[in-house]
Amino acid sequence: MTTRSSCLFSAMNVQPCPTVFQRLGYNSFLLPSLRSVGAALILGCASLSANAQQDNTSANTTAPNEQPSSTQEGSAAPTQALSDPLEAFPEAEKGFTRHVIQLPIGNFENDLRIELLPGKVEEVDCNATHYAGEIVEKTLDGWGYNYYLLPEVKGPVSTMMACPDDSKRRQFVPVSSPGSLLHYNSRLPVVVYLPDGFELRWRTWVATPVISAPPY
Repeated sequence: MTTRSSCLFSAMNVQPCPTVFQRLGYNSFLLPSLRSVGAALILGCASLSANAQQDNTSANTTAPNEQPSSTQEGSAAPTQALSDPLEAFPEAEKGFTRHVIQLPIGNFENDLRIELLPGKVEEVDCNATHYAGEIVEKTLDGWGYNYYLLPEVKGPVSTMMACPDDSKRRQFVPVSSPGSLLHYNSRLPVVVYLPDGFELRWRTWVATPVISAPPY
């Protein structure tokens, strides 16, 4: 740092510069005046900084009843998010049970499907046995979420073959239903309402690569 710069900083800090004063021949009686000038400069800079900070604070403060400009321009406020999406779904009505599937994150979910398999474990024989019903897709009002309802089950029905006595066993008897193959979406739970006494099983289907059919 040069002698001139050192003197300037010394003056701002209200400190004497004996080297320069001796060189220029100033008398010591000038030092109190220079101290006063340096102090005045420091106080002036501090006052300007405080005013600038107060102006910035006032500019960034929003009145309690004032809304941000983006909302005033017509941006819709987002619907209040739920900590658990399941909270939006209704409880099961009397005679029904609510079942929930939490799907794991899958690779290329557009190529996946989930099949709902409601049913119950019963004693069967060698005949093919199943229930009949139809799974209905419904939309949750106000949310847009889909859920599924099996309102009625008929059966069981089976083939009529003669079976040996030792063919009897307990086995899961599914409900054969259209609408049981759904899109795979791991971001939302799959909520299904079944009649009491039925359980829900499911499985995943994976699409094979697309194959072109040549003209014939």
